[in-house]
Amino acid sequence: MRHLRSAFAACIARLGRPAALLAGALACLAGAPAQATDGKLKVGYQDSTLPELARASGVFDDAPYGVEWVVLPGPAAQLSAAYSRAIDLAHLGDTSLIIEQAKSPDGWAQGAPLQIITGWRNTDARYPRIVTAARTRTGARTPADLKGLVWGFNFGGLNYVQYLLARRSAGLSTSDIEPVQFGDGNAAAAAFNADHVDVYSGVGALVGEAVEKGQARVVLTSDDLDIPGLGVFAARGEAIADPARRAVLQDFVGRLHRYFAWYAANLDQVERVYVDKVKQSPARARYYVEFGKGRLRPIDADLIRREQKIADALLEAGAIPRKVDVTPEFNTTFSAPAD
Repeated sequence: MRHLRSAFAACIARLGRPAALLAGALACLAGAPAQATDGKLKVGYQDSTLPELARASGVFDDAPYGVEWVVLPGPAAQLSAAYSRAIDLAHLGDTSLIIEQAKSPDGWAQGAPLQIITGWRNTDARYPRIVTAARTRTGARTPADLKGLVWGFNFGGLNYVQYLLARRSAGLSTSDIEPVQFGDGNAAAAAFNADHVDVYSGVGALVGEAVEKGQARVVLTSDDLDIPGLGVFAARGEAIADPARRAVLQDFVGRLHRYFAWYAANLDQVERVYVDKVKQSPARARYYVEFGKGRLRPIDADLIRREQKIADALLEAGAIPRKVDVTPEFNTTFSAPAD
């Protein structure tokens, strides 16, 4: 491995012009031993929506590396795959690494094994990113009204932070509710939509149809709790530090920016993908079309400040075992083209 990294560094040093970085880096990768790389960037995602839409967009088709989408529901599966090198990019929420760092044996004293390199969200208030919703039959309209109800959630990521901070906002402990933990957000949403639980914390789109039909009511959004609510991709620190791998990651971020521009300009095609490929009902597909109008958001000092407030709130609530500095969880050096 040391020899391989030295070879990459030598290749990068010979490139000369910055514009040649990616092509030269990939040429170096192509000559590397098979066990080091298969020429693909393996990108994890928690459901099939982005992979299907990315294929339809064609934005990644001419990349000088293959993009392989790997669907793994839930942040726990994404993190496990990233650590084991089964995927190169893990799809998480912007708060996922707070919990991950806090529960690690050394608090990442040896450096961050993963860093968030890019994030996105829809900022249309009509389509909130993360919500805490209650079945209308419960009569719940405020956080305090959630007392005594059956509350579905899943561990890890934005959904879990939404659950914890919503419960904290309501002044409720676990003994004040009936908490039900599911394996992932899709399972929690399915239980809520089937009326098996009273309350749900998670992705708004998964329960959007129930809200639109009047079967459920949003009690709190992630914006109400000052949770940034970004979908993010995290990469391993070792890949970010390697010039050749970094060049691939930077190119991917640029193409992701182009993907969101394609999405906004092709809403009819997007809706067909949701119906034909993702197998959503027409009503749910129409909601998802609007919900999915995201754009890349800066990974910057303001985001880190907001994330630190969340980490401190989680510590105060007893949800994490130690105080953490969130700064190492974010890499601010990957840029996307300006809108």
